[in-house]
Amino acid sequence: MNPAKAVLLLEDGARFEGLPFGATGQATGETVFYTGVVGYQEILTSPSYRGTLAVITYPIIGSYGVNAEDNESAAPQVGGLVIKEYSRTYSNFRATGALEDFLLEHHVVGIREVDTRALAVHLREQGEKRGIIASGDADEAALLARLRAAPSPFAADLLEGLPPEEPVAPAGSPRHKLALLNLGVHRSLLAQLAQLGCAVEILPPTARAEAVLATDPEGVVLAGGPGDPRVPPYALAAAKGLLGKVPLFGVGLGHQLLALALGCKVERMPTGHRGVNHPVRHLPTRRCEITVQHHSFVVDGESMPDDVETTHVNLNDATVEGIRSRTLPAASVQFHPTRDETGQPHRLLAGFVEGRQHSVERV
Repeated sequence: MNPAKAVLLLEDGARFEGLPFGATGQATGETVFYTGVVGYQEILTSPSYRGTLAVITYPIIGSYGVNAEDNESAAPQVGGLVIKEYSRTYSNFRATGALEDFLLEHHVVGIREVDTRALAVHLREQGEKRGIIASGDADEAALLARLRAAPSPFAADLLEGLPPEEPVAPAGSPRHKLALLNLGVHRSLLAQLAQLGCAVEILPPTARAEAVLATDPEGVVLAGGPGDPRVPPYALAAAKGLLGKVPLFGVGLGHQLLALALGCKVERMPTGHRGVNHPVRHLPTRRCEITVQHHSFVVDGESMPDDVETTHVNLNDATVEGIRSRTLPAASVQFHPTRDETGQPHRLLAGFVEGRQHSVERV
C-alpha cells in the first residue's frame, strides 16, 4: 500500500482526508453514495455509475474479494472509489482476486480511510456534489478552482463510448425474440432474459428506431444506464420512434427516456437512490418489494399526461418508480429488476416476455 496521503475535495469546499487506494493519480466525478452492505464489484462495473465517484457507506470493503462472474459490464465504469476501511484479507469460495488488485488492473483511482459516514451525511444534507480525488501532495486550491469551473459530468453524453455487450444464449431453443437498446444494460438483466428463453438482439444506444424494428422483435427493452436522459437526443428519438409500433419495457435510464417520450418531465434529485434496500409499492396491487436502484434523476410525478399513470412509488420519498401508458403497450420501472429469492427472473420481466399486455399492469 502506498503510505502517501490522498484527499477528496467537493465543489462546496468540503475536504476529506485519506490514503491512496487502487491506482494513484486524480479522478473527478459526481460524488454519490451507495448504501448496500455488499455489491461493490457490481457497482464498480455498473454503467449506471459512469461519471461518478462512488462512496460506499458500509465501513469494511474487500472482505469477499472479486471474481470473474459478478461484473455488470466488461470493465469498471466508475470515475473513482471512496471507502472507509479496506480488508486486505478476503475469503470467499468464488473469489479469484483482491479488490485493490482489480482497481490497479483497471486504473481506477481510489481513496480509503475516509469518514464515509460523515461524507454521506454531508451529501444527504447538501446534495450530490462534483468531487475530485487526488493522491499525494497536490495544490488543493488549484484543484478546487478547476473543479468549480468544470461542468457536471452529468451534462456530458455518458452513453458515448459505452462498452458493447453480447447477449446471453438461452438454454435450449429460444421461445421469444426481443430487441434491447443498450443504454447501459446490466449483465444480470441479460442473464434473466436468457433464463426466460429469450433470444435478444442487442443494439447500440445510437441505433435508430428503424434499425430496432428491423430485427422484428416481439418487444423491445430500453435498459440502462448513466446520467441525464435529456442529454442524448438520439436515445429519446429512438424511444419516440418505437412508441406504438412494438411493446416497450424500460428499466432505469430507459424508464426515464420512455417517460420523456410519453410527455412526462424528468428532474435531478438532490440526493439520488443508490442501494439495494429501497422499498417500492406497486399501486394496483398495493404489494411492496425491496429494490435495487442506481440513479440521480427521477420522473416528475406532477408532470404526468392524462394517458400516463404511475404504477410504482418509492415508500421513502414518494417519488415515481414506475409508469405505464393507458393507450399504448409501454411501461417502465426506475429500479433494476433482480432475481427473486428462489433464483427466478423478476416477475416484471417474466410478465413482459410472456406477453401479459407487455406492461406492469397485472404483474
